[in-house]
Amino acid sequence: MTKWKHKTDLGWMMARQECLTATDIKDLLPVTKTGRKRTVTEDAYIGVLAHKLCVLTEDDCMSYGLAARGHILEPYAVDLYNTLAMGEEDKLHHWDDATIVRTPFTKYSLGFSPDALDIPQPPNVGYMFSTDNVRHIGEVKSYSSSKHLVCANTPKEDLEERWQVATAMAVCPSIEQADLLFYNPSMPKDMLYIVEYSRSDLANEVDTVLEVEDNWLTFLDNYTALTTTTSTRIIGGPLEQDIIAKIMKEEELNPEGERSVMT
Repeated sequence: MTKWKHKTDLGWMMARQECLTATDIKDLLPVTKTGRKRTVTEDAYIGVLAHKLCVLTEDDCMSYGLAARGHILEPYAVDLYNTLAMGEEDKLHHWDDATIVRTPFTKYSLGFSPDALDIPQPPNVGYMFSTDNVRHIGEVKSYSSSKHLVCANTPKEDLEERWQVATAMAVCPSIEQADLLFYNPSMPKDMLYIVEYSRSDLANEVDTVLEVEDNWLTFLDNYTALTTTTSTRIIGGPLEQDIIAKIMKEEELNPEGERSVMT
């Protein structure tokens, strides 16, 4: 049995914390999966912020199973997609460990991490940058066989994944086309399904994403006042990884004691 394992770059993970990504947008959308309106509570905004305030470690970079498989298979999906290209100008280039932001130097503004773009990933560009040269993107999804076929047979206007490419379009107004690449190499007759979106297809979703960003930044402006009036905040003290290191050091000095931390 194949055991998939993947480790992302810690610097990139930390850079993503500085952005409002599609993963965050999903928790802040004013609509449900079925398209019904819903109220986004203050707790939802606080939940998103909490993920951005945590100190990440190398352990947070590890993924296993389907999550790792999906990341590892991305370049293979892009390569297969490119076999359909009419010319070099129609091909996509795989990207990894990079984040494109809408508003440079504005903390927690919109950003997305591309799987594939119509421009090559520049060497040594760093983890975060902006561009207006992107016209065409690809987003790879390598799901289980059942979810793979379900997505392939879902009307594109109902696919949840459309919010991810809408976020990319909100970040880069230059994007004209986005393709969802549903890829499962264990299914030879149904290996790759391509769902195409133009900017006009997702005009409403892009507007909604921009509204979510605006509401999010407004929340952040008010957050300091919220914390100072509802609780006492103490800053300082050892970080969790420092506490773990201390416990493990003590256990090395006292090997007969009960082990408290497993790594």
